[in-house]
Amino acid sequence: MPPLPAMSPEFDALAADLRSASGGRPVVWLPNPGNWGAALTRAATREFLVAHDIAFREVGRIGRADLLRALLARDVLVHGGGGAWSDRFPGAWLAVRRAAPWFRRTIVLPSAYGRPVRLDRCSLWARDRGASLAFAPAARFCHDLGFFPGRTDAPGGEGTGWFLRDDVLSRASGPGGPRAPDLSSRGDQLSPLEPFLAEIARFAEIHTDRVHVAIAACRIGRRVHVHAVDGPMLSDLFEASIAPFFPGAVLHR
Repeated sequence: MPPLPAMSPEFDALAADLRSASGGRPVVWLPNPGNWGAALTRAATREFLVAHDIAFREVGRIGRADLLRALLARDVLVHGGGGAWSDRFPGAWLAVRRAAPWFRRTIVLPSAYGRPVRLDRCSLWARDRGASLAFAPAARFCHDLGFFPGRTDAPGGEGTGWFLRDDVLSRASGPGGPRAPDLSSRGDQLSPLEPFLAEIARFAEIHTDRVHVAIAACRIGRRVHVHAVDGPMLSDLFEASIAPFFPGAVLHR
């Protein structure tokens, strides 16, 4: 299904930046590695690129030969959005800092920034209007690409599902205190997306502190309770992209 019309202006602006940078040539797309939630971003990003007629070559990693090829071909690097731009989780920052000097231009898809980011010949896109813009003031806002496919049809669910992080960022706990299952930790960015969505769709109401579980639950049309994590990452995204477009969603600080 198409994206929510109210979200389209930001997605259209991002697409225009990609088309301008690429000059009609295929871009080198490096999806952000991560947990099962990253598979949602990867699938939605592919859909976004195809929908906007942006040719791409997907790579799983960038080695030395790829860097030399990029330098000679004057390629454009498109790095998948998400997190991992903080001192706690620096993977995306380190990967882009290493690769960007070899590319004619780099575009970082909507991400959450938790550390100062300064890169030459680089377009930064932030998935929130809060802390990310403080760390990367040159970034422009666009919704997380996980929202791009819009509403996702699913049978009605029953009961309440709890899906909470099992790492240093988590502050919430399930009913009665026991740890709820961390659905996102059961896969990675290459895992099939359908079982991830199906598990969320089983329930009518979702409690989560995972960004992409929350996004999936919104797209499926479930009542969503978002529990803040340590730091502003999730609450900032809620204010930018969930509260204005998904009535009934609740943020628990």
